[in-house]
Amino acid sequence: MTDKAVLEWRKSGKYLPRFMRDFHDQKDTFKGLHDTVAVDKHEYAKDVSWVVGQCYVVDLFLWHMARHGYVLRKADKALPFDDIEKTNADAKAMANKAMATALGLTPVSK
Repeated sequence: MTDKAVLEWRKSGKYLPRFMRDFHDQKDTFKGLHDTVAVDKHEYAKDVSWVVGQCYVVDLFLWHMARHGYVLRKADKALPFDDIEKTNADAKAMANKAMATALGLTPVSK
């Protein structure tokens, strides 16, 4: 039986990294992952859409792990890691550009 305080903490989303606490930010992360990692080329994961991945990881796996006191956190190792928010923004910009091109739109000159 999950304690009420644990349940409230989980419902607050505070068990997630800050960049994943908003549903739309989660979408950017999973869309970016799907586009930049070429999930369709991984035999064991090729049928997993970004939507299914997001729901499984956030709504099931991380929720379950938080119930038991585990959280996803950034490594404390001093290495030159990529910035997840920049990676997400770059992937979103690429998707927006592809969508604009598909619609026949051209960039506005400044």
